[in-house]
Amino acid sequence: MKPAHLLALLGLAAPLLAPQQERPPRREKPREEQEGKKPAMTRFFEEEAARLTEELEGSWMLADYLDPISPEDIADVTGFVTFHEGFMTWILSIDTIQSTWIGLRALHLLESGAYRYHVDEQANLQLASVMSFTNNTENGEVMKARPGDAFEYFTNLEDGVLELRDTEGITMSFRKVEAGEFPDAAGRLIEKQRSGTPQWDVPEQKPR
Repeated sequence: MKPAHLLALLGLAAPLLAPQQERPPRREKPREEQEGKKPAMTRFFEEEAARLTEELEGSWMLADYLDPISPEDIADVTGFVTFHEGFMTWILSIDTIQSTWIGLRALHLLESGAYRYHVDEQANLQLASVMSFTNNTENGEVMKARPGDAFEYFTNLEDGVLELRDTEGITMSFRKVEAGEFPDAAGRLIEKQRSGTPQWDVPEQKPR
């Protein structure tokens, strides 16, 4: 056999003579994945998000407000929020105390707005501004938020109490408000106003 042929045969046999490397053990997939099911934690969050989306629908009155940074500065807080068909509207009124270079002064903060809302895959409430306003600014002037500004709240809803907590730890608790009738006192007040107000003349429409 010629030397060239012998070298070729040795080259072909070299891979067969080399020690075989052990393959890493095959990772077994969780039984849920093998059966085509979602992991239990994923299913939990999806079910929780669906529950929140359904139970949020309606109107809620603020019951408690906690600011862990400066709780002693909060004198009084009132608020109202409504969720309906993917929109959230709310009004928040806070009486607080602000330190200035001439001493303490009372400050009335107002926040109001309409938002698109969504409960994400972690069951957090996410908001995107449609039209919102606040006077929580350095000079106390009302500022309009940019449409599309987005933020979220960690959300918990148990026993009829909705708890929203932001990234700074401010926590708001709401209780659901059942549908109510228009107050009789308001109806009487409107009738009184009508009786003391001249009727507007309705302009006669010209024939077409």
